Amino acid sequence: MSRKYSQELLEKIIDKQEIVKVKGAEVLVKNIPDSDERGVMDPRFYNDMKMQMTLMKFMPKKLLKMDTSPKSIGKLRKMFGGIKSSPIVEKKIDIIHETVEAADGYKVPVRIYKSETAKENSPILYYIHGGGFFGGSPDVVEELVKLIVEKTDILAVSVDYRLCPENPYPIGHEDCYSVLKWIYDKAESLGGNKNNIFVAGDSAGGNLTQYCTTKDMEQGLGMVTGQLLLYPTLNMANVEDEFFKWSRDEYEISPKYKSGIEMMLGMFEGLSGGLSDVLGTTDTKNEYLNPYIRDPKGLPPTFITVGEYDFLKVECLAYAAKLTKAGVETKTVLYKGLGHAYGDNVGVYPQSEDCAIEMGNFILKYSK
Repeated sequence: MSRKYSQELLEKIIDKQEIVKVKGAEVLVKNIPDSDERGVMDPRFYNDMKMQMTLMKFMPKKLLKMDTSPKSIGKLRKMFGGIKSSPIVEKKIDIIHETVEAADGYKVPVRIYKSETAKENSPILYYIHGGGFFGGSPDVVEELVKLIVEKTDILAVSVDYRLCPENPYPIGHEDCYSVLKWIYDKAESLGGNKNNIFVAGDSAGGNLTQYCTTKDMEQGLGMVTGQLLLYPTLNMANVEDEFFKWSRDEYEISPKYKSGIEMMLGMFEGLSGGLSDVLGTTDTKNEYLNPYIRDPKGLPPTFITVGEYDFLKVECLAYAAKLTKAGVETKTVLYKGLGHAYGDNVGVYPQSEDCAIEMGNFILKYSK
């Protein structure tokens, strides 16, 4: 159980961080700890991606587009389900497996995480994994969840919701909301505080997180104290406004990384373009799948994080600006030199551990 980086790099992330304004919103920029060069990939991220980028150079463009055939979905699931983290959590974390009854009677699997030094009546982190709505699992983000629990001694719950396309929209979304209501009802018996529930999710899980918060607001239940969105899918319909218009000009790229980064961005564009087929709906412009278009006024405190070379960076920073303008308390963290899904790399990237610390601090700050 050891980190694949030095403690010094973790400290340098803090030493080199800075606050900048992006479209009127404050953004905490986490610079690459061991490089001052602009427009470059973090060396650890580059090492992970260099073989993939080399292969992409020789792939026909049509293969970089989303293929929703069962065979292709199966391959993508295998890729999205891979464990990239390295175990670094030292504290004993008990994991309890339960099921929650969904609206249609399906038993949704959940995992409850509790540390050996858990606080009484503690805040609760409800985590929803990503994977394009059709892949991923609680296994992929388990080290991230455990690390947050270790550093804060709060309670956590993760959900294994039903995946598309076998279970078309809104089944997975409704599974996640059913679990939120279950957590709220069972909070005391779980050892948590129902008045301090924080919903979090990465990528597609960020979309599912915002869905839970939105439904909670619509029904006036007041279950969600705050939400944490990790590189979330918020504007898959690419609706443009004063804050958002996707362009490669939004990315500062060093010439030596230009071809590789642009290929990565293009691949993600292909994946996001096929989500309507995966979800089983043509209505991706509705306010649940495309929460960017909603009036954000009244949302609870929101944490947003994204990587500098993530295709979703533009919409994430635009959403932070919209929330800030609407008066929503918003903490935005941008990791320089990284792409998508760094929450999966705990123990491998120092930034992943830093992100867990930031998430834990956000939860403790806004707990009632």
